[in-house]
Amino acid sequence: MTFASVFDFFAKVPGSLRSQFWRLRWGIGANTAIYSIVYTTLLEPLPYPNPNQLVMVWSKIQGNRNVVSVGDYLDWKRESNVFQGLGAWSEESLNLGTASRPERVQDAEVTPGFSAMMGELLFLGRDFLPEEGEVGKDHVAVLTHRFWLDRFGGDRAIIGRTVSMNGEPYTIVGVNHPGVSDRGRDKLSVPLAFKPEQINHDFHWLFVMGRLKPGVTIAQANADMDAVTRHIADVNPKSAKGWGASVELLKNDFLGRDLMRALWLLLGAVGFVLLIACANVANLMLARATTRREEVAVRASIGATSWQIFRQFLAESLALAWVGGIAGIALAWALLKIIMAIMPPFTLPYEADVRLSAPVLLFTLAATALAGVLFGCAPAWQSSRLELNDVLKEGGRTSLGGGRHGLRRTLVVAEFALALSLLTGGGIALHSLWNVEHVDLGFRTDHLLTFFLPVPEGQLTDPQQINAFYRQLLDRINALPGVSGASASTGMPLRGAGFGMPFQIAGKTVDDPSKRPGAAFNMVTPEFFRTFGIRVDQGREFTDQDLAGGARVAVVNETFAKRYLSGADPLTQRGQGPWPQAGIAVRASGNPAALSKSIL
Repeated sequence: MTFASVFDFFAKVPGSLRSQFWRLRWGIGANTAIYSIVYTTLLEPLPYPNPNQLVMVWSKIQGNRNVVSVGDYLDWKRESNVFQGLGAWSEESLNLGTASRPERVQDAEVTPGFSAMMGELLFLGRDFLPEEGEVGKDHVAVLTHRFWLDRFGGDRAIIGRTVSMNGEPYTIVGVNHPGVSDRGRDKLSVPLAFKPEQINHDFHWLFVMGRLKPGVTIAQANADMDAVTRHIADVNPKSAKGWGASVELLKNDFLGRDLMRALWLLLGAVGFVLLIACANVANLMLARATTRREEVAVRASIGATSWQIFRQFLAESLALAWVGGIAGIALAWALLKIIMAIMPPFTLPYEADVRLSAPVLLFTLAATALAGVLFGCAPAWQSSRLELNDVLKEGGRTSLGGGRHGLRRTLVVAEFALALSLLTGGGIALHSLWNVEHVDLGFRTDHLLTFFLPVPEGQLTDPQQINAFYRQLLDRINALPGVSGASASTGMPLRGAGFGMPFQIAGKTVDDPSKRPGAAFNMVTPEFFRTFGIRVDQGREFTDQDLAGGARVAVVNETFAKRYLSGADPLTQRGQGPWPQAGIAVRASGNPAALSKSIL
């Protein structure tokens, strides 16, 4: 069939059938849009050279992965034999001051050579030098390309310019190439320089990434790191005993299993939509084929074979499917724009560049061809099996009625089953969403506002100075009209506790430090529980008498009490951990952090 004959044929299609093909467009468009998200997130290789060599290296304790201590990272880098390069990074936010306006931006602190290990190229300037990873020589920065355009107007004379960050001068030495770094949270990067007090095996706070040597497998890398971590534990038994390492491919390593499952389920759901559209179109095609039985009989009488008749009907179905597929691609482009606009930022990995790429378009072509075959085979098969004599003679109209109507009934049942399955799944999803929206969070969410007010490191050092700053801040907030309470804390509900350290209950000795349980803890002001509306079941809230320097007290939540204080009165127990000899004084039912201790 030529293009002219295809469109001429499409123009002669009845309006009811054409409307179904436009519904088919929605099925193909939805599948293309969702598959583009699935492909770029889960299947497409990372946008770096030799991406299968890039791995995350985690510390591991009691079977759980963890971030890495500086001492471990330096020992890994020195003793491991499977990496071309090993780099560390951490994230923070800083105050950027320029002539136009001050701004709070997020930056990445990376060890020198990190960008080269990743294979990232610079658009302007240079990368960090090895000596710039030393304290005192680390006041240089590399900007992302987008931030360079938005904040500095794409000024090519930016290299060598000095800007103020956290009140200190930093020299801009480079600008990244446009691409993957522009989609992340970080606006710039600075060298990660370790202070002497940070070099230990106790405090874990680094992310470590490596590039494997050619030919090295994940299993070989893990075996090598097992030997390295055993040696580190032998040398540092008090802080490193029980700690291991886990080498994992970077691809999807930060992507939650729930999100991966949700993406596949969503692709399956839109696949059902396409199958429903195909069944609907096939039914209409069967009805239309009934009106063409005489035409088929005439063709057969002048020598057309069953295969030629089958091929004719299938070609017509495929032609109509391609028209729907082309319209579906245009619809998918619009749907992608809408989905990405309403999706919360950073739901997907920033390496995922969601777009209509060549593999996605190949998927669309395959889906279109499959749709054409699915709804075209039934009428093609029926027409190719007509009995010529029955059709041409009077009364032949009903000779195949039972079989024909049986096939149509089968398609209707299949369509209904698919629609019912889809509606059931959607109903379960809506019910789950309803439950999540109405779950008791353990604190009041109405009329509650939160904000982040970081103080640059080193600006407030003396405890009395810190206390005075935050106390004055809270007093001024409380004085505002309409404010009924205010508090400060190192973390907040749903956002995380801020810190986590191992601990033990006094009287329950643990000989092996690596066997100690760990708990997240949050440092709060006395007003914390009242401000968030967290109910205290036993004991009391913090008071001004519990300030730093006073009696060490803490609040635990119900989960902590049931897991670690089962059968004992929480108000009589004492704990040892990041709060040496802190008395566990009270219990709060809704406190998201396992422990809370007073500050200020």
